[in-house]
Amino acid sequence: MTSREPLARVYALILLTTLLWGATAVAGKLVVRDIAPFTAGVLRYGLAGVLLVAIFRRQLPDPRSLARRDLVLLLWVGLLGTFLNHAFFFSALLFAPAAHGALIPPTAGAISTNLVAARMGGDRLPHGFVLGTLLCVAGVALLVQPGRLAEGVGTMTVLGDLLFFLGGSCWGIYSYVSKVTMERVSNAATLTYGILIGTALLIPVALLERPWPALAAARAQAWGGVGYLAVGATVLAFLWWNAGLKRVGAGRTAVFTNLVPLSGVLLSWLILGERLAPLQLVGGLLAVAGVVVCQGPEGRGLMRQAARALLARALPGRRVGRGARRPPTGAGT
Repeated sequence: MTSREPLARVYALILLTTLLWGATAVAGKLVVRDIAPFTAGVLRYGLAGVLLVAIFRRQLPDPRSLARRDLVLLLWVGLLGTFLNHAFFFSALLFAPAAHGALIPPTAGAISTNLVAARMGGDRLPHGFVLGTLLCVAGVALLVQPGRLAEGVGTMTVLGDLLFFLGGSCWGIYSYVSKVTMERVSNAATLTYGILIGTALLIPVALLERPWPALAAARAQAWGGVGYLAVGATVLAFLWWNAGLKRVGAGRTAVFTNLVPLSGVLLSWLILGERLAPLQLVGGLLAVAGVVVCQGPEGRGLMRQAARALLARALPGRRVGRGARRPPTGAGT
């Protein structure tokens, strides 16, 4: 096995993460119809935390054995990635259209991660970062459709957009802090303890929503949405995302958030039968091009390997790309 093959699989996991997060809007809508936003956050992250403890219980270090700096980093991971990201995003939905939420957070997250990594970590901005970011912004804007971006523009919408920006920035800083934390403690510990801390911070706010009557009356589809958000969009997606942060780097991984709107549009078309406009197709291509440009030459090669691997699994028996004519060494392991 070459050193490039495992890294190509990490890129494949990042791409799968964007698919999982692309479906969160549908699942989230099902949940918040019956359950208040912060209560939904407690259920999502609380269930995810329980699952992570069950999965990694033998690998998790005793919190009392961790250095003070490690505990401080884990506190920031939980505060930024779980509590503030959730609070800002769901609060923004009260004031601004969801279409704005598809554009602003991914862009703010990618930019803030790269700037923080460059300022605090001494990382170099990815080659072509400015051009790639502009392509991503243009692509995501077309994906969510310009007409929808202009809906309800007013003072409260500006407030909602500011909250979207703050939520995306929190996620971007979270991505960098997680990478730093994983240099000291494991991926499993960073994710598990971060989510448990964030859940604990969400609980007091959720109690102010007086959730018990709503929980008792919640429909099965709402609980199904909670299950998806906890397992698919949190446990699996966060684990894979953190693997990308650790192996690919915070800046290059963060850019992939711009593919989440594309995943959402495609899944809505495939699953819900929603109409896919020609401009959205153009926007999807621009978003993909922006992500590719930001990866640099080596990253682009790894992305091609990852895409071919995913297509080979999705379309077994068909030739995919130049390497599909004969099985790769170690296939099926």
